[in-house]
Amino acid sequence: MSRFKPASGRGHGMSGAFVFLLLGVFALFSTLLVLLSAQLYRSTVEETRLHNEQRVLGSYLLNIVRGNDASGAVRVERIGETDALCFDLDADGEDYVTYVYCWDGALRELFAAADEPFAPEYGEEICPARSLRATLDGARLEMVCVDATGRAHRLCAALRCADGGEALQ
Repeated sequence: MSRFKPASGRGHGMSGAFVFLLLGVFALFSTLLVLLSAQLYRSTVEETRLHNEQRVLGSYLLNIVRGNDASGAVRVERIGETDALCFDLDADGEDYVTYVYCWDGALRELFAAADEPFAPEYGEEICPARSLRATLDGARLEMVCVDATGRAHRLCAALRCADGGEALQ
């Protein structure tokens, strides 16, 4: 005669329930991990986008000033509620102006003939921005631009050609 008794159905039921409970807990924590990871990814992407917009804003303003730094070619004009950086250019005897300004929630650039009226809606959007303030004091150009988040960025540039010198190439 055998010493072992056949297993009753009750023991198998408890172990099955424990396996299903363990699988349920695993599924729950896996779902939570996916949701938290997705939220972290979204916030990282948003922070990267905002950082890139801020970087573009500062880089664009400084580079356009450097690229148009010629004697008497840089000026600041008040247009509506915002200041506009104006860069004069003489090409083949024709006078042109590049305007850089904030309008309708964006920093914009407009290249137009000097005798054309200024139309801010035709400017090309560079990046989101709320406002631009600029002052030109001799060879010192100071710009304060408020980005889309409301953070102010202060940039200063020394115009190398303000005194009549030649631009550096």
